[in-house]
Amino acid sequence: MRLDGERVTLRDWRSDDAGRLSELLVPERPWHDTNGPYFARPTAQDLDGMRRRLLDRAEQEMLPDPRDTLAVVRRSDDLLVGIVSWYWESEETDWRRLEIVLWDETVWGQGLGGEALSLWTSYLFDTTDALRLDLATYSGNPAMIATATRAGFVEEGRMRKARRWAGGVHDAVVLGVLREEWAGR
Repeated sequence: MRLDGERVTLRDWRSDDAGRLSELLVPERPWHDTNGPYFARPTAQDLDGMRRRLLDRAEQEMLPDPRDTLAVVRRSDDLLVGIVSWYWESEETDWRRLEIVLWDETVWGQGLGGEALSLWTSYLFDTTDALRLDLATYSGNPAMIATATRAGFVEEGRMRKARRWAGGVHDAVVLGVLREEWAGR
């Protein structure tokens, strides 16, 4: 599976991603400061397990359709920079939640995240009958809120003062998009 944008490609995981994943999935990388930082920072062992699970996908002959995760790769040099994924918020009610993380801080602010989010959203609407898709973040991650808003997501929920963390108090934020809104953009 491969979805090409102008600046990024979303693709299946490959065994040759192993080295780059080892660089990106370490506890010291800055992406941990914005991606649910109020949860305990993953240990090296946790991140190694994640790396192994992603690489196991590269060995599978039958992958889920739709894919539940793809690698985000910068097109200019085929550099692995992040991940997109989705999970069931509630399978019984067909409620899917997206995730996107750019692990490589050197590409932040270049529009790659927005393009990856748009490709992923289009793919999921094209391959499922989902009525809506959403993502969750917190007020301490204004870049994610801005990226989702620019892509066409709207703020649907804000749980005020939901997270005490790092000496401050932050809101939990959910942004979503309906199928008909996405089709009409």
